[in-house]
Amino acid sequence: MRTSVIALLVAAIPLPAAAQTTGLSLDRLVQDVVANNPERQFYQRQIETAGVERSAAGRWADPEAVVEFGQRTADDRTTGAPLGDGLTYTVSIVQPIEFGGRIALRRAIADRQVGLAKIGLEQFDATLAARARTLGYALFAADEKAGVARTVAQRMRELARVIVARDPAGPAPRLEAASLQGGAISAERTAAIADAEANSALYELNQLRGAAFAARLRIIRPDMSLPDLASGQALAERASANNFELQALRAQFEQQGLRVDLARRARFPTVGVGPYYDRARSDIRETNYGVRLSTTIPLWNRQAGDVAIEQSRQAQANATLLNAERRIARDVFDQAAQYEAKRQALAKWDGASPQSFASAAEDADRNYRLGAIPLTTYMQMQQTYVEATNAVLDTRREAMAAYLQLRTLNGGNALAR
Repeated sequence: MRTSVIALLVAAIPLPAAAQTTGLSLDRLVQDVVANNPERQFYQRQIETAGVERSAAGRWADPEAVVEFGQRTADDRTTGAPLGDGLTYTVSIVQPIEFGGRIALRRAIADRQVGLAKIGLEQFDATLAARARTLGYALFAADEKAGVARTVAQRMRELARVIVARDPAGPAPRLEAASLQGGAISAERTAAIADAEANSALYELNQLRGAAFAARLRIIRPDMSLPDLASGQALAERASANNFELQALRAQFEQQGLRVDLARRARFPTVGVGPYYDRARSDIRETNYGVRLSTTIPLWNRQAGDVAIEQSRQAQANATLLNAERRIARDVFDQAAQYEAKRQALAKWDGASPQSFASAAEDADRNYRLGAIPLTTYMQMQQTYVEATNAVLDTRREAMAAYLQLRTLNGGNALAR
């Protein structure tokens, strides 16, 4: 009686906030992760920074102020006698003006940088969404596997107690009870492994969405359908056009081409123009003012080295792009093959296999209690129920992981035929 009262009191105590379980769909989970991920702010800041750089790239260079101080001495042209001396100073402001379209080229380079920052954010969002879906389904599958294993373990332990209580005499009941207890231990180990998998997925999800690690989540049963895919060649062509990494590398290649042009046009002189004011005093006071022009003389062609360096970087960018195109095409074929292998395996199994095995396990429990089937059949049926559930859930998880990887390679776009 005292034990029952204590149990009721414990059940009446509310669970702490960390232990409360929140049920989310996969779509809602993805929205939560993308909206609250702390690392995403870095990519948003990169776009803002690139925008400031683009604005600055279109401006002229800052004016240059020049101040000169000196001493002036005046002599008679006929006798050479000194007439007087005094201070002299000159003030000028010169605005450098670049020719050859260099400002336009720098603006175009900065535009590519803004595009790269936006591609980086889109790639991060797509990768983050795919990872959130993968972890969400892994959490759901782990909870399902743990629930099935615990059901089987509880069923075996209850049956072992019934056998011992019903017929305590003789070795057979004790041996059967020991066998059932061993099966329960095996099922409980399977549940413990699934719990570890669920916790691992949960902690990473909480990290991605900026939540407390102790916050609990429950994933509502997701859509289990696996759509048909186009051929590997068609998927590779889509990925070549939509893949974020390839888009970024192509933008960098174009940007490097602009840098080559900018290095070549550095031979065009830079002209400085602006007013000047000159004041001198010796025997007389003299004031001069006007417009000053200055320019560089590209006599030694020092820009040739800069051009060679930029051309080398352009060749490297082209080689990186070609290698990435081949690697991504290989990844597409690989992930598509893995997805099709898992999908075909699931198609061969009955869609209601877990439910049918659950019903068969319940029937085996009922028939064993009635003495209609031997212990071997009962144990085999319970074990098969656990193993079949794990096989279906793991195979579907692997198929979904391959599908989501294909979506990421395709720029986050759908993969329908």
